[in-house]
Amino acid sequence: MGKFLWTVVVFFKYKQLINGYEVTAWWRPFDEKSETGTVMLNFLNVETGAEYQYWSLKYNSYDTDKISFAKDFKGHQKGDIHYFDYTTPDTKDPFKEVNGNSPLGYYTPFQFLDIDFDGEDELLISDWYQGQAGNGYEVFKLTEKGLQKLDYMPLDRLSNIDRIDTKNRTITLVLFDGASDEAEFYFSHKKRKDKITVKPEFYSSCANRFDFAKYNKELGAPFALDSIAERVAREREGMIRASYRVEGERIVRCIRGGS
Repeated sequence: MGKFLWTVVVFFKYKQLINGYEVTAWWRPFDEKSETGTVMLNFLNVETGAEYQYWSLKYNSYDTDKISFAKDFKGHQKGDIHYFDYTTPDTKDPFKEVNGNSPLGYYTPFQFLDIDFDGEDELLISDWYQGQAGNGYEVFKLTEKGLQKLDYMPLDRLSNIDRIDTKNRTITLVLFDGASDEAEFYFSHKKRKDKITVKPEFYSSCANRFDFAKYNKELGAPFALDSIAERVAREREGMIRASYRVEGERIVRCIRGGS
């Protein structure tokens, strides 16, 4: 016999308008009780008529989890329609205390936010993987031709642990490898003019793994790396703390200290 292919399609809709959009979805779970499946999210602006579609072959969210993990759930049935209350980004979550009260919402499946600081909201879709850094995000510009994905740094790797300062227009990426290796990358909103061609050997594995090759290919992007800070625990040296600043094409070590 061939591999069984689950073909049941269900639907869901958000009860509230979100940023002026009516949000509905076509969703095909991977199996009878799966919280994950193929999705098409449809965003319809009820005032302007603007409409956008988001497709994903593998999608789940805080809301689809609530369906599949409900105690009385007996399985998806063809034609099921679910109505969700939208969880707003300002809902209290476990990351607000460590990320400077970031505008990203851990439980929020999608949100509208001016994340590139150009005066217009983008659409952010949460990847509900619930890791140590929270969830990841896809960022889309709303254009006349549909959704345009923004995949330059730092918008290509946002998570709930990152700090987003909308007032000062900065984004700080926080990368860590366990409890003893952490690096922070400070981006400010300005045109990226220089490739980084001279850099030191960093103490942290997180900083050494940073994709400078990708960064250098994105000249003209609206965010530039300003500085880096790292914290690393070593058996013989104890805690090492170091900071760096970006000076044109060079990264210069400013401070190196220990605990």
